[in-house]
Formats: sequence, structure tokens, C-alpha cells
Amino acid sequence: MKKYILTLSILSILILTLGLSINSFSALLVDACDCDMFNTSINHNQHSGIILTGTGAIKIKPDFASINLSIETRNINLEQAQQENTRIVESLIKVLKTQNIDEQDINTNWFNIYPEYDYSFGQRFLGHRVSNQLSIKVRDIFTVGKIIDLSTAAGANIINGVQFGVEDNSKAYNNALIKAVEDAKQKAMVLSKLIGFDNIRIVAIKETNHHFGFTRHDYSAVPHMASAGYTQVLHNDIEVFATVKVVFDIL
Repeated sequence: MKKYILTLSILSILILTLGLSINSFSALLVDACDCDMFNTSINHNQHSGIILTGTGAIKIKPDFASINLSIETRNINLEQAQQENTRIVESLIKVLKTQNIDEQDINTNWFNIYPEYDYSFGQRFLGHRVSNQLSIKVRDIFTVGKIIDLSTAAGANIINGVQFGVEDNSKAYNNALIKAVEDAKQKAMVLSKLIGFDNIRIVAIKETNHHFGFTRHDYSAVPHMASAGYTQVLHNDIEVFATVKVVFDIL
């Protein structure tokens, strides 16, 4: 009887040790592959599953540009500084309209008035500075350089930067989602074969992140045809990103 009890105890310990070893191996595989493992029971059979993250990116051509520029005027007399600023802005808008820029595509980002002082020897009043920052949406990206040059000729004295964008990203984003799911499926196939399974089945998909990009302020990328004699502005393609989390059954 004692031998029987002892034998059962040894078997229990072996089973427990084996179970811990399998769990430890599973945990190690999860950490190494950056995925979460889970178990589920279907029709009283034990199945393993994987939760994986997939990413996808699509590059597309920009179809508009946003020019950020400022008009700054200075004068001891505040009213004169404001009037001069207003005159330049009105002149600039007239020039932009001749280049098929719609008035609704010209917006004020911010408007600021502040006094300027020289603190070299105490405090000496220098005058007032009036600053009007505009955002101009250019739908013909091949005229960006020309628009910048005409704007500075009209009195804009600060060019803060240019960004290129896409009006409608939805088609590109849907394609990026497809690539993200395919990325997760490829990872799942690799991991399932590592642990001795041949087939996988998608159980659930969750969209976790998306990003619609502007091209950064980059003047050393892919050139485009600029109007003759005008500043040449360069741009990159825009990348649209999608990220999904996919739950797989391993069969």
C-alpha cells in the first residue's frame, strides 16, 4: 500500500514538473516572439492560439501643399504698423487669386501685436511689431515654388515651411490594413510551425492604430518640375500606416 502511494506521489510530481516545463517553454516563446499565448477548448479538444500585431504601410503621391508664411511690420506708431501689415496682406491675397488660389484656401494661423525693447542699456522702446501668419493651400503642387516667390515679392517676409499632403487617404489606408493583416498572418504561420502546427484560423481582428502623414519639411528629396525661374521645392511620397492586432487559432 505504501509503495502504491509512493508511486502515485512520484507520478504526480513528474506530471507537475512536466506541466511547469511546458508552461515555461510557452512563456519563453511568447517573450522571444513578442506575442501572447492563450489556450481555449473547442469540442472538448485542446487548441493553442496566438495574438499578434501586424503593420502595413502604403506610399502615395501628395496632391496638395500647405505653405506657412508670415507678414511682419514694425513702426513706432502702432496704427501705422497695423495699416502697413493690412496693406501687404491684401496685396498678397490679390496676387494669390491670380494663381487660382481660392480665398477659402487662405487662412490666418495667428495674429500678434507686441512692443519691442532694447535692453542693452536699461530699457529703450523700439516700436511695435505686427505679425500675421497665413496658411496657403496650393492644389497644384508643381506651382509651390512660384507661389512662394510671388508671395515674397508681394511683401511676405518670413517663410515658415511647406508641407505636402493628400486630400483623401481612405483608399490607401484600406490597402495598408490589408498589408497589416497579411503581416500578422505570416508571423502566425512561422510561430505555429515552430510549435508543431500546420494550420491557422483568424478568430478576431482589432484595428489598433492608424496614421495619415504629411511629408516632413524636406527640401532634399524627390524633385518635381518647377516653373522656370522660380524656387524649386522638393517633396517625398506620403506614407499611410495601419496597425492591427489579430487573434489566431492554431489547428
